[in-house]
Amino acid sequence: MFSTAHIMFILLSAVLIAVGVLLIRRMRPSMDRLIRVCFVLGLISEAVKLFCVIEILPVVEPVIENGVLVYRQTGAFAPYLEAEHLPLELCSLQILFMLLYLIVRRRSFREKLLAVMYGTALIGGVIAILLASIAPEFETAAAFFSAPRAWQFFLYHAMVVTLGIAIGMDREYRLRFRDIRWTILGVLCLDWIIYYVNSMMSVPYYQGDNLMGVGYAVNYFSSYNNPLGIVMPDKTVYLLYLLIRLVLALALIALIYVPFALRDRKERKG
Repeated sequence: MFSTAHIMFILLSAVLIAVGVLLIRRMRPSMDRLIRVCFVLGLISEAVKLFCVIEILPVVEPVIENGVLVYRQTGAFAPYLEAEHLPLELCSLQILFMLLYLIVRRRSFREKLLAVMYGTALIGGVIAILLASIAPEFETAAAFFSAPRAWQFFLYHAMVVTLGIAIGMDREYRLRFRDIRWTILGVLCLDWIIYYVNSMMSVPYYQGDNLMGVGYAVNYFSSYNNPLGIVMPDKTVYLLYLLIRLVLALALIALIYVPFALRDRKERKG
């Protein structure tokens, strides 16, 4: 993380975000049109990601040979996508949010949805660009820059951040400070659901009826493995991590709503 190539991609993302915001300010597209364009770009990005990460694996069957478990190939092959690549992270979920926006025309629903998108796209996109979970996959700068997956990752997240900023600038739906409640509620609801999803996607190992551990743990929303490097061997430490995570999330959400609070206060005085 924060290799030379990663830092260059961060700078490139910042330039793309700045250019995107300037174009939006100049062209002033409607929110409907902007989200429609971003939705199409998001689908293209997801298709590129799918092509990059999907693997063609042999179909095997577990058998015991000489008292040892081995996996015998059957001669067949199948495409396989690891659970961690499913579009269930906050940034990937923006595609679903965009689809909901385009399908549901009720303004009250759209206002609440845009509040959720504003916070999750802006905060989630910036964190994804800075911490880039794919960065450790590349050992050299050449491998980083020549990987379609790296370009897809940073271009998509730059678009997501740009969309978040555009939602904050939009004059039609015009977010206010009171909309912070929908952002917080949306994040908490998604976070709650993802704990069940992580458990469903993980691979447990049993000895008889006793759960011995997990051999493959999915970590959507950094719900366990975390960039802070906190080791959590028991529930006490885990609850402490959840508290730290919650405080950080609320602080970041409050931070991006400060401009609306200042604007609302100015308008009340005016």
